[in-house]
Amino acid sequence: MKRIVTYALVSIFLITISACTSKHSVNNDVASNVAITLNSQLFAGNEFLLSPQESLFALTASQQSIILIAVEKKQQQGLKLHQALDEVLQSKLANFTYYGETYNAEMAMRLNKGNCMSLAVLTTAYAKLLGVEFSYREVNTLPVFEKKNNFIVSSSHVQTIIYDAEHIDDSSKYFFRKPGLVIDYFPSKNNRAGKYFDEATFISMYYKNLAGDALVENDLAKAYVLAQEAYKYDNENVEAINTLAIIHRRAGDIDSAEAIYQAGLSVEQSNLRLLSNYIMLLKGQNRFEEADEYQVQLSQLDDPNPFHWLEEAYIAEQNHEMRKAANFYLKALNRAPYLHQAYLGLYYIYRNQGHYAKAKSMLKKALEWTYEIEQRKQYKYKLYSLAQL
Repeated sequence: MKRIVTYALVSIFLITISACTSKHSVNNDVASNVAITLNSQLFAGNEFLLSPQESLFALTASQQSIILIAVEKKQQQGLKLHQALDEVLQSKLANFTYYGETYNAEMAMRLNKGNCMSLAVLTTAYAKLLGVEFSYREVNTLPVFEKKNNFIVSSSHVQTIIYDAEHIDDSSKYFFRKPGLVIDYFPSKNNRAGKYFDEATFISMYYKNLAGDALVENDLAKAYVLAQEAYKYDNENVEAINTLAIIHRRAGDIDSAEAIYQAGLSVEQSNLRLLSNYIMLLKGQNRFEEADEYQVQLSQLDDPNPFHWLEEAYIAEQNHEMRKAANFYLKALNRAPYLHQAYLGLYYIYRNQGHYAKAKSMLKKALEWTYEIEQRKQYKYKLYSLAQL
């Protein structure tokens, strides 16, 4: 969807799809549980039938037998239940193919592929089968973007934690959290642990993920049902609210989309993605003064996650707003001076503006925080090229 406004702005909406690359820690700064009003009539007669939630973690009898036998063998070697499960997961999924699709447990195990949401679903299915306690954790990581159908698709990352069933709480000792193992098949040195969350929140993320896939494919009816399901499981899932607003916007119901954005902001005022998309809606309606007010609010946010500001910088670049992009890169670096990707972004901006001394300075700083040989070679080559100007 594109709207031409007075200064050549392309309406590119940001949605987050969980896929392991390489989400964010929510700060609910306003009372939550705000109800949103949806326009179901937009999709009347074209409803998408949702599979029962029970099928999400269901495994076939044959699949269950495979896991139970494998875990029992590990336990016979002296491992605790959660340790045995961890080793079985690592061995079974050593050849797991990373594939950017979200599957339920049965399909992920049968196809032996999927994204990290699929892997978390599969881990959950195994844990449920064995009676192992589990929880989830968000991971803040470098954003990876792909433009699809006028969307910027940003990847997020989820880890599963499985706990020691034999652990006994000792009142004389303080445990911040029960001993357990982190299941992460795509670890990265850039990953930063985020908040823990429960199964209902995870299921909400799963359906929001599927809704994002459907939205990219422009299947609005399917996206609507899936996003609504995500909101049902967690009405504080601002990403699900954001997706519902985008769906209404694309279906032509601007009023409902705006109302949903405003409801989302009443849940979390500091959500950069929600604010960015709402600003885009306002600009698409030529309501520039209102958009500027929200833009000031966005610029003044003190989000501690540097990757969120890196996202905003990428979006600003897509919209050819280089001054704004540079400001967001600087915000990211203010929070994480080790982000050589932000220095690289500033390098391109300064170079294209003819500020070669500044561009050179950014490359030198990027080199200070870069340890991979190939990246260092690229940066040194860029420095050499600048020296010839």
